[in-house]
Amino acid sequence: MHVSSITTTVTLLLALVSSQRLTKPPLQQNLDNLKQGFLNNLKPVSSTRTAFQAGYIPSDCKKIAQREGFKPADIQSWNIKYNDCSVAWIFCYHKSSNGPLNDLVDRFGRLPVHTRQFSRHIVSLPATSGHAYNDGGNLVFFGDTLSNINVHIHESAHSLDLLGAFFPDKPLSSSTKWINEYNQDSAVPDPYAQTNQVENVAQNTVVTTYERNVPGGFFGLNPNANKIFHQYATVDTEQREADPARLLVPGGTCTGRLANSSPVPISGTATVQAAAAAAAAPNVALPAGMTTIKGATFNTNSTCHFG
Repeated sequence: MHVSSITTTVTLLLALVSSQRLTKPPLQQNLDNLKQGFLNNLKPVSSTRTAFQAGYIPSDCKKIAQREGFKPADIQSWNIKYNDCSVAWIFCYHKSSNGPLNDLVDRFGRLPVHTRQFSRHIVSLPATSGHAYNDGGNLVFFGDTLSNINVHIHESAHSLDLLGAFFPDKPLSSSTKWINEYNQDSAVPDPYAQTNQVENVAQNTVVTTYERNVPGGFFGLNPNANKIFHQYATVDTEQREADPARLLVPGGTCTGRLANSSPVPISGTATVQAAAAAAAAPNVALPAGMTTIKGATFNTNSTCHFG
């Protein structure tokens, strides 16, 4: 499918589902009881970091910061290279974020690499209350959500769904297969999953990641988990049959990446402008041999309230 077709499909999907609240009851009040199991069993991947070229910022990060009312000059951009991928991720970290950069790097690095590779930039912004959203593959964290492993999995799940990582249904959340399996169940994971099918797929991805990586799994944790069995089983099957296979299980190395957004001058103070003028823009192109994952335009900000 051409990128323009994917973009049109995903944009129409989000517009369609935003008002389609689900009526099945929640299995749990939230999925907070999964956090410690994730932290105990999804081990962080070692990484190294280098500062992004002085005076420059990825254009997506600049756009997001300005849209949210922040000065791009207050964003610190970092190249974070994990040992399981030859290409660094560019993190955009506001200097007043509600937690250390180390936490952001640690939590994202705990995700399986085949989940991580469907995210572009990782953005942290300060806020008095925590929430997050996914903007076309950019994960945007507010407040203390930067250190919440559940939120990292949830927001990354939107990329897997809306960028077509699951197989064969792309996007999974709008497929006939998904709706048919959902209709066989009597519940959804939690109240957040009731928002719409896009959020429901994301929360079921959190459940499936737990089931696949934590001893005893979600079905050993909740005696009523069979009420969401068909949703779980669909996510599990489609992540196992994806390319790369086993999206939600650690191991292997990255097989593709979303293209980085173009670096642009930060602007702002005379010192920052001088730094940009004194150096060429950094080369953020993916290296030869690295598959470029097709992007799509979407934004879950109107429905993502995970905190």
